[in-house]
Amino acid sequence: MKAFSLSAVGSIILAGTLLSTSSAEAAVINEATSNNYIGFIADEGPTKPVDPTNPDNPNPPSPIDPEDPGNGGTGNTGALTLDHASNIQFGTQKIMSGNTTYNAKNKDPFVQVSDKRGTGEGWSLTAKASEFKSDTGEVLTGAILSFKNGQVKSQTSNVSTPPTANDVVFDNTDSKVFMLAEVDAGRGTWLDVFSGTEGDNSNVQLNVLAGSADAQIYTATMTWELSDAPK
Repeated sequence: MKAFSLSAVGSIILAGTLLSTSSAEAAVINEATSNNYIGFIADEGPTKPVDPTNPDNPNPPSPIDPEDPGNGGTGNTGALTLDHASNIQFGTQKIMSGNTTYNAKNKDPFVQVSDKRGTGEGWSLTAKASEFKSDTGEVLTGAILSFKNGQVKSQTSNVSTPPTANDVVFDNTDSKVFMLAEVDAGRGTWLDVFSGTEGDNSNVQLNVLAGSADAQIYTATMTWELSDAPK
């Protein structure tokens, strides 16, 4: 009986010692701080066109637009660049007796801007369109080129506020605003994509007046301007 009592007392003392040790907080011996650094500069190199249907695609198709196979981008360099502007194809069409609207052949024509300045100053992209003229200098009188329902796109990881896009109708020679990035918006790479049906894209159209077309090829030139601040 005596031995049993001593053993039980010893067990109780051991348990108390373990409980006291585990509940005690460890003492802090030293403290220090450390810093982590990264610096940035503007990227002055060119930016290649990205996939207009999926800007996250690491392997964009080549050519980027089957209807515009020779267009590999502008190659512009600098911290703020216009990287790509599609050439619009309307194909060979029949001359109709009345006013006629022709749809573009391009499925996903687009323009692309990259802002790598790191300043958040904003930017604007505008364009002017010349008259449609033939090689002999004849004008396709009254022809109106239009772009509508543009989709503003970027990589899904881009946290910048997107620029805004506008429908554009070239009914005169005035400059038209395609995309506008306000202050602190439009950082990174942004596209304005006018997607539609392949071979029959109603989001890019050319309206031709009755009696204006001769049986020849007409070309209009679009002059793009990227400005380093909103307009």
